[in-house]
Amino acid sequence: MEKNRDRSRLDASRFVAHRGYASKYPENTLLSMAKAVEAGAVYLECDVQLTADKVPVVHHDPDLRRSAGAEGCVMDLRLEELSRHRFTEPGRLGDKFSNVGVTTLRDLAGLLLENPKVTLFVELKEESLERFGTELMVERVMQAITPAIDRCVAISFADAPLTAAAKSGWRRTGWVLRRFDDEHKARAEELSPDYLFCNHKKIPPVPGGLWRGKWKWALYEITDARVAEEWFQLGADMVETMDIGGMLDAFGLGKPKHEAR
Repeated sequence: MEKNRDRSRLDASRFVAHRGYASKYPENTLLSMAKAVEAGAVYLECDVQLTADKVPVVHHDPDLRRSAGAEGCVMDLRLEELSRHRFTEPGRLGDKFSNVGVTTLRDLAGLLLENPKVTLFVELKEESLERFGTELMVERVMQAITPAIDRCVAISFADAPLTAAAKSGWRRTGWVLRRFDDEHKARAEELSPDYLFCNHKKIPPVPGGLWRGKWKWALYEITDARVAEEWFQLGADMVETMDIGGMLDAFGLGKPKHEAR
């Protein structure tokens, strides 16, 4: 890619590691998150479900088929039962990884404590919200990340957990948009979150297309640096990518290879 004159204004804080360094490592695992940090990420994003014994674990789907190649539902299994599985994404990554266990949200809080410049977007998944209720899930998630909560942002497609999180003292929230339309714009103005997340393919790529507000825009899923650059020029504040290392390298922001061990 040719160097754009606006790139001098970019730094690593404009990029979010979507489920960690998910293009190369099993998504939503401590391994994937740690590798993203090693590559230079200062913003991470994870998904959270609750186990049967109400422990927040880092997992996107309600079932284990894609993540562990196994049957069963996260919400029906206790943490001890989940610990028997390997979360290696065998369908996508084959046998490249063999010893990746379940990652709890508390594990990621530990990673944040080790890396004080890193911020984590914590997405509360709707399946667990519906099963266990908004208040209980928000409570358990906040308990898990208490040591690093000032560097965590509660996000969700649902708006109820954002309101509950704010009432419970969580300082920053982000709403993930299902649609880019007038109804969602009006609700965003009511919620007034710190961040708005949206699939970039749902938004007309025209100047002035992004709604103005107190929020920052984070657009996903973008792995092409040219697309990222176009959206930055159109006003996006952040880009969410599963290829955090490749994206940072494309913008000259990656850590030198001898540093990213």
